[in-house]
Amino acid sequence: MRSPSDSRRGITVLEVLIAIGILAIGLVSVAAIIPAAGSQGARAVILDRAAVHAANVLADAATFGLLRQSGTTWASLTASGPAVVVDLMGAPLTNASSGTARNAGVFSTASSGIAPIATARLLLESRDDVVVTPAAAEDDPPTNFVADGARGYTGRITSLLCLSETGSGNYCASVVVFHGRDPGTTAITGTLTNSALTFIPPADRTATDVVRPGVVLWEQSTRRFHQTMSVSPNADGSALFVTLGSGTALAAGSSTVQILPDSVGLAERVFMPETGGGFIP
Repeated sequence: MRSPSDSRRGITVLEVLIAIGILAIGLVSVAAIIPAAGSQGARAVILDRAAVHAANVLADAATFGLLRQSGTTWASLTASGPAVVVDLMGAPLTNASSGTARNAGVFSTASSGIAPIATARLLLESRDDVVVTPAAAEDDPPTNFVADGARGYTGRITSLLCLSETGSGNYCASVVVFHGRDPGTTAITGTLTNSALTFIPPADRTATDVVRPGVVLWEQSTRRFHQTMSVSPNADGSALFVTLGSGTALAAGSSTVQILPDSVGLAERVFMPETGGGFIP
């Protein structure tokens, strides 16, 4: 008489092939996710650094006295006057002027009011990516790279600082953070009608490459910044539908805006000008 164990069958070739096929599909699916996960991980690092940098710039602006009402350029900070922009690229936005709102101190020059590049970099350049000079010999350590008398950084994460009046004697300090900013294309003018954004992109970039989630817009009439949360092109690609950070579009009708390519973050702080003090020039 045969025992029950003698009647059991092994795994057939067909079952092995089916198992291999299922495993292969799973492995291929995992492999396809890896590049996307790496890209999202890199972007998460950029956004994290941008958020930290924006907070640091707002804190430093108060520490260095830039939020203190002093200097000739403060006279233009009215509800109808232009905003004051400190930008390493030296290209102020429409309805804004270059300056520091200071007539003394390291962030001003008596002749023009434009912050020197070397001192502006202390405020507007991230400290995350240090540049070093290669060692002269194999056993020597690298040394810090110095530019304009200060330690050099890659400059991949930079920002601009904007001061504007929101009305009733209150002011707003805005920091727009950039990653890998293109100095040849600092702003692109477009029209935003409800949620449809139309503009002419540069020859070397597409519309969806210029305007991506996180890109910041400058509304010329109100002198305010807006950050895009989602972007999708229409059927024929003639316009982009954008949703702003508030969850709604701008006011009904058409608004002239300036797109800030390569921007990845926006931080704002409403404040009242600091009072005078002998320890701050």
